[in-house]
Amino acid sequence: MTLMEVMVTVAIILLIISVGIPSMAGLMALQQRGAVYELATTFAYLRDEATLRNVTFRVAFNLDRGTYEVQAGSPDATIFASEEERIEWEEDLEDRLNRFTERQIAEGEANDLMDQTGRFQGLEDVTLDTKVELPGGTRFAWVWTPQHEDPVVPLEVPPDEDDEDTEDDTIVYAHIFPNGQMEPVVVRIVDEDDEEEGWTVIVEPLTGRIHLEDSMVEPEDLFDWLPDDGPEMPKG
Repeated sequence: MTLMEVMVTVAIILLIISVGIPSMAGLMALQQRGAVYELATTFAYLRDEATLRNVTFRVAFNLDRGTYEVQAGSPDATIFASEEERIEWEEDLEDRLNRFTERQIAEGEANDLMDQTGRFQGLEDVTLDTKVELPGGTRFAWVWTPQHEDPVVPLEVPPDEDDEDTEDDTIVYAHIFPNGQMEPVVVRIVDEDDEEEGWTVIVEPLTGRIHLEDSMVEPEDLFDWLPDDGPEMPKG
């Protein structure tokens, strides 16, 4: 190739890149915005459905895998003030179950405890039983709920896609109650390569009103008026 042919080829490549990069960036921004609106719509839908079905919903965010799913529990399902309390309660429940023999469990002597092991389950409902995955190039930067003092961030190194064991994954729960009230929740969804580029989904406590911000928002600034400790709730 002559020098002129090389220069023309390089110019064409640069032209393609200059046109393609903004288009790709625009597509990624559109996908990111779509993911944010879908999450906001899910919260709004669950607020109404919780009242109609008389159930407690929770949205389980798997921060490491960039997914979330809806689970349902009884209207009087126990909600904990902190993640530590939930883990302690579940360990205590497992310890109490271990005191029963397999025969006793089969005969129903541990039914009350067994019922509590499945406090929240997936739903056999075409509108809610799908695990939602964030679009490519998008990830959770963090999620905050009252169970956590600080926003919860995903692992720096995500698990292998082929690894189906989620026991050690970073999971955060957000609850919607049968009376239509909701926990305060803040979800930050960002560009995979640029944490400054993203959206924040804000769910107000009680009213469940949902706001979308295209900038970083600090949960402590939003909800500094909330009491540090919630009311004592019976653990049954």
